[in-house]
Amino acid sequence: MAANFWDSTHCKAWILDRAKIECANQKDKQYITLVELRRMRIHYCKLIQLLGSSLKIRQRAIATAIVFFKRFYLKNSFVDCEPRLIATTCLYLSSKVEESITQAKKCAMKMKEIDTTFNFTMNDILECEFYVLEELSFELIIFHPYKSLPTYLQNCGLDCLDTVWGIVNDSYKTDVSLLYPPYIIALGCIYLVAFIKKKDLKQWFSELSIDMKEIWDVVKELLNYYEFDRAPITPAESPEAIYAKLPIKNSNGAPPPIMASAGGR
Repeated sequence: MAANFWDSTHCKAWILDRAKIECANQKDKQYITLVELRRMRIHYCKLIQLLGSSLKIRQRAIATAIVFFKRFYLKNSFVDCEPRLIATTCLYLSSKVEESITQAKKCAMKMKEIDTTFNFTMNDILECEFYVLEELSFELIIFHPYKSLPTYLQNCGLDCLDTVWGIVNDSYKTDVSLLYPPYIIALGCIYLVAFIKKKDLKQWFSELSIDMKEIWDVVKELLNYYEFDRAPITPAESPEAIYAKLPIKNSNGAPPPIMASAGGR
């Protein structure tokens, strides 16, 4: 395990440029629009959050699961790998990585309560876990913005940890965890809260050795997400309707195609 972010695989292998993210989900784009794809990605981030909260898993582990899910689908598409199974497996895996352990059986049962059409079992999750690990290149250590928040807030004199924490949670529904180091995300969330609360932190930010353009980019990503997510949608634009457009062959409970093909690797 890397002692710090700069020596980690997170820093060296998983801080990506936007072009690589935009190239993901190529097969899905044959069936749904970019707007629909974005709505689906947000939906599964929320689903992981809901499942993790229902299982009383720590927020750090939930955030790690979302990052695992995002990394997995940089290489794969929803039509090939059933997203509800991958989401559940990512949460089960992250619960072990972040020492907030739950059981695969509980994950399957709770997911079935949330979505009655979810027909995967504990064994499916355990089998799928290996393929998720492989697609993640067994690089499982994730650095998050949460740890630095109390220190930053104390230094800048902004007394609103809960508000900033909530915005950090929301940041995982965007792609900033794939684009920027965690300290930049933390500072971006603080900048946004300071702006909302009309707290002038320009002097404090000017004293930090950071690229302010990255901070503003994080803020723009967050504002864009809030605008997108709060816009009213029709039933035809719902995640369920979009999901129905995808020819996911294994939604009846069969193992995902990645399992069938991985044996030949």
